[in-house]
Amino acid sequence: MKALITVDMLNDFYSGVLNNELHASKIVPVIARLIDHARANPDWLLVYSNDAHRADDAEIAIWGPHAMAGTRGADVIDALKPIGAPREIVSPKRFYGAFDETGLHEILQGYGVTDVVIVGQHTHCCVRHSSYGAFIRGYGIEIPTDGVCVFDGVDNAAAIDYLRTIYGATITDSETLIGAAAATKAA
Repeated sequence: MKALITVDMLNDFYSGVLNNELHASKIVPVIARLIDHARANPDWLLVYSNDAHRADDAEIAIWGPHAMAGTRGADVIDALKPIGAPREIVSPKRFYGAFDETGLHEILQGYGVTDVVIVGQHTHCCVRHSSYGAFIRGYGIEIPTDGVCVFDGVDNAAAIDYLRTIYGATITDSETLIGAAAATKAA
């Protein structure tokens, strides 16, 4: 089983206090297709890994208040929001990585997940830390290049190369992922 982990596609990272709409808007349609694919396939789990901060979280000292738990800024953008579908998990996080003190590993184990597809923001930070969490727990990692982005001034290609080189991530694209899954299902 695979898990699609959608990282930090939140209002505060899209058009809010840490606005990255210029880059994030390019990946929204890709992530939407992958989410639809995950919802339609019983061998996929859908995970929303979302910042949900408290005032005393370490990140607040670095980035300022953002994605504060219970605020609109911490909600997934409307175009990708959870709908409460079966095999859909909302996993709040207080650190960069999807696996850091969230219980996500245990949830994935319960579903028999062996591989994760990680999409969202930001390739060099939260996607990277989420990939590290997956790596040390033994998951296969796939990163669709058309489903991740960075802030202005950060080299997305270098961040993707890091994931490939250091964590052994398979670098792919959404069309290949969806096509490969369809071929496996038909076989």
